Amino acid sequence: MSRVLVAGAGIGGAACALLLARDGAEVTLLERVAEPRAVGAGILLQPNGLAVLYGLGLEASLRNVGTVLRAGAVMDAAGRPILHTTVPDFGEGLDHLLAIRRSHLQTALLDAVAAAPGITSRFGADVREASADGRVVWEEGGATRTETYDLVVGADGVHSRVRAGGRFDARTRDGLTYVRALVAPGVLDGVGEWWTPLGIFGGAPLDGATYVFASTRAPALRDALAARDVAALASHWRGVCEPAGRAFASLGDADALLVNTVRRVDCARWSDGRLVLVGDAAHAMAPNLGQGANSALVDVALLAGELRRGGDALARWEQRRRRPVRRVQDTSQRMGQLSHLRNPLARWARDNLLRVVVELAGSESAVHAAMQEDPAWLRRVVERRA
Repeated sequence: MSRVLVAGAGIGGAACALLLARDGAEVTLLERVAEPRAVGAGILLQPNGLAVLYGLGLEASLRNVGTVLRAGAVMDAAGRPILHTTVPDFGEGLDHLLAIRRSHLQTALLDAVAAAPGITSRFGADVREASADGRVVWEEGGATRTETYDLVVGADGVHSRVRAGGRFDARTRDGLTYVRALVAPGVLDGVGEWWTPLGIFGGAPLDGATYVFASTRAPALRDALAARDVAALASHWRGVCEPAGRAFASLGDADALLVNTVRRVDCARWSDGRLVLVGDAAHAMAPNLGQGANSALVDVALLAGELRRGGDALARWEQRRRRPVRRVQDTSQRMGQLSHLRNPLARWARDNLLRVVVELAGSESAVHAAMQEDPAWLRRVVERRA
């Protein structure tokens, strides 16, 4: 594993480049966007993702600009709790969530990439072809280059070019459309999510702002979004969920909204020859457990760990990752379906059933399952102490 190409300099790709370069690889990091730092609204980092980022030495810089949270709740439209979770203390300083602007996270990662020996970063460079023998064709500044690598990591998202070059037998399904935004500070006191007749609204406080997100499945919301009518969005939400109405009322115009359609990706395999997929390229999922980016970070940490061991590393890595990731994908999808029930009786039954299930099983068990791996152990893997 002397020469590695990582396609995609997002959260998973940048972390992967850092991990593999630290283990001695000569890494080329390609990113099709010329200036990738401004990458969106907010993100909630969970203990498994934090284990990787903190293990990379980013704890101080991230905590300096993030908001530490130790609990979260799912509520009905009136604010009555349906689910409440407290973050367990996993050890190794991993006893919290961190709400942070995506731009701050991306800046911290790319600054670390720029300072790391062994990484050559090329922005505005677009992968055109990849093949299982490690051959990659990419374009930069109007010129085309062809290189062969010992390992090619596809961290290039739902529409992965690396995935298109291998035998991964990918199945992609469209899901709901969500809007996300940074709004005025103080809209929310902590991390929370409301399940309402219109759909999901939620968010968390950030430094100097509030990160919010909302689904747009309801026809009234779809129409308001299509018309770019923020006042109508605020009015519709105000009728069912006061915090949501307040959040959308604080927006200046529709340009402040980030709109994306969630897609699920399932691949029959995650590696083919010298090609390997991580994050959304391999297993994009619904956002309802907040595990998309966090799962990508777990992917790259365990990939680096298996590569250190040598032998059939990709097969061992895939065998370890597939089952827990699939479980999180399925649970996220089911939570999304449950959160959008519109029949009042069905919502009442859902809320009461979930309260009973959580009371019997304990909220911490669900948190542990979502982590996929023990966060304390993950941090030790990243820091090469395990």
